Amino acid sequence: MGRAKVDQNVCARPVTNLIPQIWLIAPGLLLAGLGGAIAAAILLGILVTGGGPVDRPRQRGMHDNPTPTSGGLAVMAATALVAGLILWVCRGQIPGSGKDGLALFGFAILMGLTGAADDLLGLPAKLRLGVQIALCGAFGYMYRVDTLTFGFSSIVDLWWPIGVLGSAAWLVLCINAINFMDGSNGLALGSQTIALLVITLLAVLMAPSSATGAFVGIPALICICAAGAHLGFLPFNLPPGNPGKARAFQGDAGAFFAGALIGGACLQLRAYNVGSVWFGGFLLAPLLVDVVLTLALRARMRRNLLQAHKEHLYQLWLQRRDPSHLNLALRVWGLCLASSLAGLIARFFGVQTGVDVRFPALLLVIAVYGFGWFAIRRRLFDRPVFG
Repeated sequence: MGRAKVDQNVCARPVTNLIPQIWLIAPGLLLAGLGGAIAAAILLGILVTGGGPVDRPRQRGMHDNPTPTSGGLAVMAATALVAGLILWVCRGQIPGSGKDGLALFGFAILMGLTGAADDLLGLPAKLRLGVQIALCGAFGYMYRVDTLTFGFSSIVDLWWPIGVLGSAAWLVLCINAINFMDGSNGLALGSQTIALLVITLLAVLMAPSSATGAFVGIPALICICAAGAHLGFLPFNLPPGNPGKARAFQGDAGAFFAGALIGGACLQLRAYNVGSVWFGGFLLAPLLVDVVLTLALRARMRRNLLQAHKEHLYQLWLQRRDPSHLNLALRVWGLCLASSLAGLIARFFGVQTGVDVRFPALLLVIAVYGFGWFAIRRRLFDRPVFG
């Protein structure tokens, strides 16, 4: 019943260029957004390496030298510049209402600016979290989840305040999971890029089959441009010749921006019947497992959850197993790609057979990654710390 109400509201919105088509957005425009953002991010990356706030070695970080931390601003600017240019020149070729794109990008920019303020001023943890909750609550209200589908025709309707709280909680989790995992060169940036590319792929392939799918046209364009911006900045964070010595970090600005963009896009895909509420779990499964299980263990030991630490699995890996940032990044990227492909396969399986297996498939992925997390952690504690 809740699902029907959402669909009626969606269909009541004004539609721009909502016509049946094979492609949501022409492949040429997607490639232009990706390539243009890569080039813009490279140019802006050169600028941020020469100035701005500096991230000095700290307890949570895995670096030894002061490093510029304005990379997130370069990613945000490159995304805005290229997406804005394409929309200005080719607006008639991209379906949907600009309100959804503005809502998503505005939310992500506000979160990114909050992160930039934290990079520059070092905001108190409680104040930073309070701002996150407020912004996530507003976006969660706009694209709240009103039903949960557990597969095999099992659907639970949610009271709207519960839907708002759940949607906001997902966004806060997504933003902080990326931020907590952004302590090793390239790890978070590559994972974010994969998530944004897979979101775009799902939108492009599945939106034309949904009556309201064209509404995600502009959000999909923003995601592909953001993916390009991440790719353009990646060599500054994970230098090919010396991956252990980053030239710049994305900082909280970049982590907050990407987390809001990924989490918010997932809610929009779900709102317009393109994806499900579980899709984000597939995209970020390795990161979510590490963050949630680490926090659970710290809570069990009655440690301060807001205090910086080096107890995440990826941090222990660098300290005890392999100090190579590149090797670690490649492993985590592979896990993100595998879980994302599992989510896509589950979605297409449901389309072809009419059997929704997304929630059971996500449980299986989380169980496998969780088992691996415990097994690897146990083995790492049998090893000495390097140095």
